[in-house]
Amino acid sequence: MKRKGLAGLLPVLVLSLLLCGYSSLDPKVFDEAGLLTESEENELQEDIVDLAEELSLDIVVVTTEDTGGKSTASYAEDFYDSHGFGYERESGSGILFLIDMDNRQYYVNTVAAAQEIYTDSEQESTLDDVADDMREGDYYSACRQFLRSVEKYATNSEVALNGYYDEAADAFIEYTPEQIRENERAAELREVFSAGEILKRLGISLVIGIAGVGLMILNVRGRRIPAGRVYLKPGSERIRARRDFRTNTTVTTRHIPKNNGSGGGSGKGGGGRGHTTSHRSSGGHSHSGSGRSF
Repeated sequence: MKRKGLAGLLPVLVLSLLLCGYSSLDPKVFDEAGLLTESEENELQEDIVDLAEELSLDIVVVTTEDTGGKSTASYAEDFYDSHGFGYERESGSGILFLIDMDNRQYYVNTVAAAQEIYTDSEQESTLDDVADDMREGDYYSACRQFLRSVEKYATNSEVALNGYYDEAADAFIEYTPEQIRENERAAELREVFSAGEILKRLGISLVIGIAGVGLMILNVRGRRIPAGRVYLKPGSERIRARRDFRTNTTVTTRHIPKNNGSGGGSGKGGGGRGHTTSHRSSGGHSHSGSGRSF
């Protein structure tokens, strides 16, 4: 009976391995341009495995000196798709960082559910974070900074407000303009009434209040307050009778038009904070990405 049970479990185990795209034993650093030492590759590999399991995202670092005539974006997307990266399945959720020595560009590529939690603005922030290292040619430091940025931005509260990733369709589904505005308002309210924001505002108010009271105490201390009669003109305390008469009344009304315009963020693809710009790669999978020259 035991053998029969194990034999029945074997196909299930094989199927689960085929469906799952991520394995901590698979290489995650592909230094095709020879920019890293062996020890640097090993250290990055270890850090990537730990971070990938923490975030439930596949994370890949790639360098190349020959894109075969492809653009940096196309090379990054095709590299991800052809290797079947992805945490929950092949071509699933993950982030790839490419240093392209051929086109002299560096690129951040997000795939599947990573598009929801790693928005356009966070991709741009990551590129900002690694810019100095890239300009100085310190590619190992740039890769390490990339990992620090992924950890920072993937764990904060910012998510895509303009859509969501549909796994069944393998596509980023855009919300309607009304839904986007509603999501933005809800996000603003969450930010205003978050515990951190409330504590910050209370702290600022407390500091201002203490400073104001302290200044008043310093101004009053040591002064002799004169009696109230010092400020009175002799004889002015006598009360004279007065009467007011209303002659006429004029009322003016004016119609104030409502402002029905709606504000919106600015940034890549018309989106701002909490927005993701998505497209399909040549392999047919949903990708998002940002890159810069160096």
